Parts: sequence; C-alpha cells; structure tokens
Amino acid sequence: MEGKYTGIRYVHAKGEIEAKVWHTKYKRINYNATERRETGNSENKYEIKINNFKINLHKGVSKFKIYDTIESESKLKLFSDFYLPISIIKINNKEVEEIQKTYTIEEAKNIGIEELQQELDNEIVEKEKILNKNINTYEVENGIDVYVTYEVLENIGTNEKIVF
Repeated sequence: MEGKYTGIRYVHAKGEIEAKVWHTKYKRINYNATERRETGNSENKYEIKINNFKINLHKGVSKFKIYDTIESESKLKLFSDFYLPISIIKINNKEVEEIQKTYTIEEAKNIGIEELQQELDNEIVEKEKILNKNINTYEVENGIDVYVTYEVLENIGTNEKIVF
C-alpha cells in the first residue's frame, strides 16, 4: 500500500470572514458648560538658561487674566554637532476667554450626537459598510449622556503562517 498518508496534514485555507462589529462612543454633555476659546492675542517673553540657571528677560506675570503657555527651547551650537550649555527659552502666552454656555435638552442631545458621529466617521474607513446607526440618550442630573453605536460589516479574517 504505497502512497497512502496516515497522519495529520496541515493545509492553508483562504477565505473571507465578515462579521457585524459595533463601534460605540460615549460623551456627557452638561447643560451648563464653560467653553475656552483663544482670543488671538498673545505675548512673547524670553529667558536665557545657562546649565540649570535661568535668567528672566521679562518682568513679572502675564498681562492676560486667563492664558495658555507654550515654551520652546533653542540650544546654541558652536559647530554642527557641538552644543554650548546655553539656551534661549521663548515663552508664548496666548490669551483665552471662558464663555459660559447654557444648553436645552435638545441642544445638548444634538451637540453630543454630532460630535460622536464625527468621531466615528473619522475612524471608519469604509462608510458603505455601515449597516446601522443607533443613538441612545439618557438624562442625568446636570446634563445628558449620549451613546452613538455604528454597526459595521468588517472583514475579521487574518492570514496566518502555519509553522511545523
């Protein structure tokens, strides 16, 4: 009986496996919210740093009441790969205003739904494979909880190498 194989034989199989996958996002929208927005005003201040010692080239605190600070440090170099232990620090303060907003239930719902749908739309590449969109909202003490779920048909199969 020559040519008969009596054992386990592993073979490669190719195919596509598609499944319904749920992508859910959640956000709480408060009825009373504080929104931070840059005004466009900014100021620059500078410091010199020698090793770990800093010398301020500006006076006191910022002229803005509310602001965000961005620091950037530039080291001085003598040659292309030789840096001195001296650097200049640029401090940029951007003025920010805080705006108090009050939303109705419907406004809060719509804001939450719009933001979450935008996030999900950015994540899902194949928009034509979205089968269903499900939106749930629940009122809480000071706002509303918004859940947006996309049901998407996705290929979940993977190719794997069989190692003996």
